Amino acid sequence: MELEVKIETQSFRAVPSQPIELTEAVTFGGARSNGAFAVIEHENPRAVVVIDQDGSLLIHGISNVEAATLIAEEILLKIGISENGLIIQSGEVLASFSLGRAVLIDLAAERFSEAEHDIRLDALRIEAERHKCTILLYNNGRGVVIGQSSRKVAEMAASYWFSRLSDEGALA
Repeated sequence: MELEVKIETQSFRAVPSQPIELTEAVTFGGARSNGAFAVIEHENPRAVVVIDQDGSLLIHGISNVEAATLIAEEILLKIGISENGLIIQSGEVLASFSLGRAVLIDLAAERFSEAEHDIRLDALRIEAERHKCTILLYNNGRGVVIGQSSRKVAEMAASYWFSRLSDEGALA
């Protein structure tokens, strides 16, 4: 079975060649500020952009780098800063998936040293060190991958653990 992993969101940092001043973000970019940082609610595509104290943009709620780049360029142009030299850095992804089968949480926690039953969430928490991420699996077979910045690695982690859980009989 091919596991379908959906990237829900990813964070991006856009570092312009010239730092953004918070006052300029408020005056020209339509931002709200508390003095420590500024926030712009971007409408199309929908995203939240935080301008931090070092003058870079943190873009949340977007799932691809092209959209994040266009949002950053638009904001820079509104403020009057050149988009030349803009550096985009990818942050962590939030990926979701469904195994299509129930997870026997206690059995999986018993059989894998990397897994534990997280009582607070009533989920199986897998510290997937091989893929440098955390996987949360619920007994209904739905799960999320957190803590990984690569889409492909998040997909590989979900597929890898689907196979391991299946091989150990920890899926119903």
